[in-house]
Amino acid sequence: MSLFRRNKNSNKPVIRQVIDLIPRFIITKAINRYQSDKYCHKYKTYDQLVALLFGQLCKCSTLEDISVGIGVSETFISDLGLEQSPAKSTMSDGNNLSSG
Repeated sequence: MSLFRRNKNSNKPVIRQVIDLIPRFIITKAINRYQSDKYCHKYKTYDQLVALLFGQLCKCSTLEDISVGIGVSETFISDLGLEQSPAKSTMSDGNNLSSG
């Protein structure tokens, strides 16, 4: 089953349907509590969550795999709720900030 494919009951790719299972208020509450977006301008905590979920579900082994996989098309990027495909260096910086 492809995460890019849209099923006949929804016009969303399967990965978007999985992401939608996480209530947005829980994500927002955690972001506000831990102020994880405090110094972020473009690449936010939500973007990192989506990128890492994509990587996990697609069995990506590197950040470059995630970046290239998300960037397959502009439609897919917007379906995921992202403005652009994250660069591997940006994801790496996000990982370093979240672990510190």
